[in-house]
Amino acid sequence: MTYYLMLLVLVLGTAYFVDAFLKKELSHYFKSLGILFASVILAIGLNSTNILATQDYVKESTRGKSELTINPDGTSKQATSGLDKSYITQYSYGILETFNLFIPRFMGGGNGENVGKNSALYNFYISKGASALQAREIVKHAPTYWGDQPIVEAPAYIGAVVVFLFVLALFLVKGRLKWWLVGGSILALLLSWGKNLNFLTDFFIDYVPLYNKFRAVSSIQVLLELCVPVMAVFALVKLFNDFDTNEKKLKAVKYATGITAGVALLFLLLKSTLFDFSGLRDAGYRQNYGLEFINALKEDRIRLFTYDTIRTLVLVLLSASIVYFYLKKKLSQNLVLVCFGVLILFDLIGVDRRYVNNDDFISALEVNKPFQPTEVDKEIAEDKSNFRVFDISSEGQQSPGRAPYFHNSLNGYHAAKLGRFEDLSNFYLNQLHPEVLNMFNTKYIIAEDEQGAIFKYTNEEANGNAWFISHLKTVDSENEAIQALDSLNTKKEAVILSELGKEQFFEVDSTA
Repeated sequence: MTYYLMLLVLVLGTAYFVDAFLKKELSHYFKSLGILFASVILAIGLNSTNILATQDYVKESTRGKSELTINPDGTSKQATSGLDKSYITQYSYGILETFNLFIPRFMGGGNGENVGKNSALYNFYISKGASALQAREIVKHAPTYWGDQPIVEAPAYIGAVVVFLFVLALFLVKGRLKWWLVGGSILALLLSWGKNLNFLTDFFIDYVPLYNKFRAVSSIQVLLELCVPVMAVFALVKLFNDFDTNEKKLKAVKYATGITAGVALLFLLLKSTLFDFSGLRDAGYRQNYGLEFINALKEDRIRLFTYDTIRTLVLVLLSASIVYFYLKKKLSQNLVLVCFGVLILFDLIGVDRRYVNNDDFISALEVNKPFQPTEVDKEIAEDKSNFRVFDISSEGQQSPGRAPYFHNSLNGYHAAKLGRFEDLSNFYLNQLHPEVLNMFNTKYIIAEDEQGAIFKYTNEEANGNAWFISHLKTVDSENEAIQALDSLNTKKEAVILSELGKEQFFEVDSTA
């Protein structure tokens, strides 16, 4: 997030440069910039150990340049100096999804929304023979999200009250303060759209240093969550000072109310005309659960949309009323601050507790022991030899940290995996290539049968921790090296680049 903050600082610097240019104060601007630059150099120096270590690691990770120019299927791979564009933009924020910032469940909330027993889905499950208890448990995780992202746990909600004050600030706040906050907000929003705004995203990936080292473009919305509330605070500052007349402030309130309440009212009245409430995964849901399930799901999506839109509309009108009565001398400044504090807390905590509440807190014992061993784990633990375990069960794939908790494992998760190991995984390990599994000394494979029962497969051909080979195969490129593994007998052969073979002399051990 520090990197994204640097982008915001650039916007800030640009706004102040334009202001200094117009006021003919460039000398003062560049002096200030020089002091800032010196501070940055000192900060980098103080943190150079971590920065240089990270820089070295990045070169060998998935966020560095890959030596391969082919994909596992043999097609040409686009050369990049960082992450692949499709990986970077996988979690691109939908353009329409932007209204989640203002209306929390505008796009249905998350992939596992609790819709309650007064929902169409609850009635659907009851009609299919589920007990009341079963139906209540199932509808706690309803797939109501209908946006474009693969997985969303909760909407990126800033708050209806805060957004109202932000819009109010657009009419009250002037000068460079306004433009760097608005500019930063717009830049963050546009970049969060990712593949939905290709020309800007491509420009940043190709030409802005280090931008292609980060995934999940939607995470840049942290800048929105900084700039919008700051602007909201300055709306109140301008409201309380005497630089503008009450008539001008009342006009700003009318504009802000008209825009925010008008948008909410428009969506409320025309929701069925503007949206079909269909999600990317609905085709799969229909195939698995039928059309009746889809109809119930859409009905709940519409219900959530309607409820939260009305909620936002009420909060906007209450916010506008507070400002209006203050300007009419009916409320004191302190009372306005208290009212807005209560409204904002009610707004944000009310939405937050839908996704993080008392049920999400667990005991210290559970934190210290996040996984419980299965019978298979216990059986494998009885083997005291040296080996690795590869967990391909559904639980192992969903929780990649589980297998490493108990075993020396091929599984695991890291946001910046080692690049060469990731290449091997994509080419061979994910396809359970026997020779490559042997090469990694994989003695046990944890899997599950069609009924979901966990079992272990014992691979007696694992190569061990180290072994001698009888033949060294040389190839001319990294592409040939990884392709050679497909037919390699790893117990007897190894692959090496010809250029490395020239640098060193290898002699076969006749006693091996």
